[in-house]
Amino acid sequence: MELNIPLPPRRRRTGEARVTHHVRTTMARGFRPPESWEVPIRHILPDSPVDGTRRPEEAANALRGGAPPDIALVLPTCVSRLPAERQREVFRSLLSRVAEVLRDHPRTPVVLFIGMQWSSAHEEEEGIRRLRLFVRDARERLPDLRVCGLSLPGPGKPRTLNGAIAVAEVLGCSGVGWVDDDVVPEENCLSRLVRDFLAGGRRGAVGATKIPHVHEFAASKLLSRAKAIAAPAMNYPHGCCVLVATDVVAGGMPGRYISDDGYICFRLLDPRLPDPLAHLRLVPDARCHYYVAGPTGETRRRIRRLLLNHLVDLADWPLPVARHYFRHVLFGGMWPLTGFDSSRGRRHGAKKALIKWLYFAWFAGIGGELYLRGLTGRPLRRIEWAPYSEVRGPAPFSSTSREIR
Repeated sequence: MELNIPLPPRRRRTGEARVTHHVRTTMARGFRPPESWEVPIRHILPDSPVDGTRRPEEAANALRGGAPPDIALVLPTCVSRLPAERQREVFRSLLSRVAEVLRDHPRTPVVLFIGMQWSSAHEEEEGIRRLRLFVRDARERLPDLRVCGLSLPGPGKPRTLNGAIAVAEVLGCSGVGWVDDDVVPEENCLSRLVRDFLAGGRRGAVGATKIPHVHEFAASKLLSRAKAIAAPAMNYPHGCCVLVATDVVAGGMPGRYISDDGYICFRLLDPRLPDPLAHLRLVPDARCHYYVAGPTGETRRRIRRLLLNHLVDLADWPLPVARHYFRHVLFGGMWPLTGFDSSRGRRHGAKKALIKWLYFAWFAGIGGELYLRGLTGRPLRRIEWAPYSEVRGPAPFSSTSREIR
């Protein structure tokens, strides 16, 4: 399977219209972050010294023993995300999903990484304390599971993922998966992802089907209604609950990309195939729950970050890939620029087109900013992280609680 790679900063115009080439290369110059997410990482292992190991090879050697692990699962979070007991509750719930993987796939050894980001010396100390507690919980609950904590400065989920990927590559894992701490996987969700990943030959990416829930905030209710009409880009695996072949993320995600699912999508999207998303598969019976949006101000910042991610991807990757994503994934149904969607009737198609045009106006405004930055040599140096600080994560899912509380 051929993987796409981003175009170099100084690219030649090969078969691309002059105007399109100029706009895309100028926009690409409008964003210049650090090249790498690499930061010092402490690997917290069972019975390890307080300081922990600092090199992926050392952590991999400590995790070896018995059959080599085939799947690496990562649970990324940060100290400030939740109070300690609430965070432990979320971790234990996710550990139940990992236990289902071990139960259903006994011939597929698993290694679990728990990523804990911090922003100060005090948080670092507290993060290591929590990691040791979580590692102990995992060892007591699942004695055969190999587990490793990752203590590192944040923000930026790719930092945690890259740290886990580095160790997983040394261990020879065929796949790396991760679950965000603000989604609730249903029972057997991770097990079904592993099932489909193995059945697909350990290639590409598989993702959970996302089930949205409306919060009490006005922005949540408005966006939920708009998404129900517009059918946003949800037809490929999203980074909140995904399992991907290790070769897709080998070497880690470059520092230029903060959207893990965007990076994976553009790596695997193939417009030459009858189904360009054939290597990006959603698993219908692997479901996870999440809340739509949050407070208005934070939602606005989050949408800006999302649009910047889209624009950087559309500027960076080969034109056939970018064109298909723009026309059929991001802005499908935005008639007359893209096709008209009459699958649910003409009235619904018109509403969808209107919402897509409103979204495109916001998209174009931010794209204009990125273009001017590239044209004037004043590039954006980072895309601000935009967490929902006032929104609690969904309650853990269990067999006795079928709804998010």
